[in-house]
Amino acid sequence: MRVIRLYVNQSLALSNELQLDDTTRHHAINVLRLNKNSSLTLFNGDGYDYPCEILAFNKKAVEVKVIDHIKAIKESPLVTNLLLGISKSSHMDYAIQKSVEAGVTNIYPIATERTVTKFSAKSKSNKYQHWQRIIISACEQCGRATLPVLHNTTDLSYLKNLENDERGFVLDADSNYPLAKFSQDIFKSVWLLVGPEGGLTQVEISRAQQNGYQAVTCGPRVLRTETAALSAIVCAQLLWGDLAVTQPQSQD
Repeated sequence: MRVIRLYVNQSLALSNELQLDDTTRHHAINVLRLNKNSSLTLFNGDGYDYPCEILAFNKKAVEVKVIDHIKAIKESPLVTNLLLGISKSSHMDYAIQKSVEAGVTNIYPIATERTVTKFSAKSKSNKYQHWQRIIISACEQCGRATLPVLHNTTDLSYLKNLENDERGFVLDADSNYPLAKFSQDIFKSVWLLVGPEGGLTQVEISRAQQNGYQAVTCGPRVLRTETAALSAIVCAQLLWGDLAVTQPQSQD
């Protein structure tokens, strides 16, 4: 039987009884087709799954009881920080969704010289909430019980000097260095800078390099921004993360 996973912004503990809020209930019933016989698991981002028993079910209310709590072993030992150039709506949505599925830890939307989309203060807040919902939905789907952190929109002034156990990479289609060239290195944390449509300018790439970032490529083909973000994270997971033969030690 398919298990429906739902995120709730509530405290969860063994034997807790709670009622799903209206938005979650509507999504569960009308989109995920939850019914009184469904297997349901809740999570709130604390790293645990909470299997539940459905106590009451109707179109106006769904009441559940937590019957177990299970540590969700879904997080990579590699801290993956994605500096993502803001792109057009659907491209950005896709990049965020797939990055979550691939195991990203932190997402930093970055305004760059070639960023076309501009936000007012209100639209920036709305867009942040929209991206946060995409993150939650992706976690519900892929089994993660810890939400990646979505940071406020910033620009390349955010670039910081890297610590000894960190490594930074900026994707550059003209680079002669494939990311796999660094396969023998062991890192606990990587920073991946990916530009928007049209990529980063040479000035921006140089700025990243001055902050210790290595210009790299994920292959010989020119990738769309949303594909580049996913490819970079998957490559990092293969080289140093939860798909690697030799993995960095978890920080838990």
